[in-house]
Parts: sequence; structure tokens; C-alpha cells
Amino acid sequence: LNPSFQPPTPVSESIRNTLYRQFMANPETNSVRNLASRYHLSIKRVEAILRLKGLEAHWIK
Repeated sequence: LNPSFQPPTPVSESIRNTLYRQFMANPETNSVRNLASRYHLSIKRVEAILRLKGLEAHWIK
């Protein structure tokens, strides 16, 4: 194993839910870029969280 490899810490479920709720409430104000900077996450990570939360919401229906 590579001792210098330090993966990013997991994002808590509560933050993921908050990201999704804020984005769905107002996607123009809470854009992916704004959410990423507000929560100190990469844009790609926020996009992935929103995509997975959307799938999860679709499965529940």
C-alpha cells in the first residue's frame, strides 16, 4: 500500500441531503459551483452527490 495516498474524507449523509435540498429548492442561486465553494468540495464531487441523490429519490418513487 502507498502510505502517502490520502483519499478525501467521506461527505456525511446530512451534508449530502442539504446539498440536494438546496439545489432542488433553487438551482440558479445554489448552482453546483456555488455549493462546491460553500462546502469546500470539488465541482465534480458535488455533481456526483447530486446525481446519486437524484437517483435515490427516483428509486423511492
